[in-house]
Amino acid sequence: MKRIAYLLIALFFSLPMLAEDIEIKPEQLPEKAMKVIKEAFPDAKIKEAVIERRASLSQYEVKLSGGVKMQFHKDGSFTECVCTKGAVPAMLIPQKIRTFLSKEFPNREVVRIEHDSKLFELTLDNGDELCFNSSYRLIDIDHAVE
Repeated sequence: MKRIAYLLIALFFSLPMLAEDIEIKPEQLPEKAMKVIKEAFPDAKIKEAVIERRASLSQYEVKLSGGVKMQFHKDGSFTECVCTKGAVPAMLIPQKIRTFLSKEFPNREVVRIEHDSKLFELTLDNGDELCFNSSYRLIDIDHAVE
């Protein structure tokens, strides 16, 4: 029993060592990721591109001029966009969610969007966080504390 416990502890502490961040040239990004960047931020320059390799996950993190950070899956599909100056471009937000936002939050901008196959999480410029399911239905709102 002690051997199993020691093995689990050793494995737990060695997993971070399997993590690796490698800076890459922008042209090494997947074509799909480059297309999203060029369409969403046509005037932005890529300041840094990194491939993050973890035990079971590889993804790209890209920092653009203008205070934009994006993440992409290994295949180049977009997963996250954070804008510290300005709003997330509308093209990165599904139409049904944009329609909902224009009705329910007409004077707010999305400053962060993150999604996976099941959820879309958005942060508005007032700090409110909205969560939508894969059918683009609102399932949760966390209001920012003032």
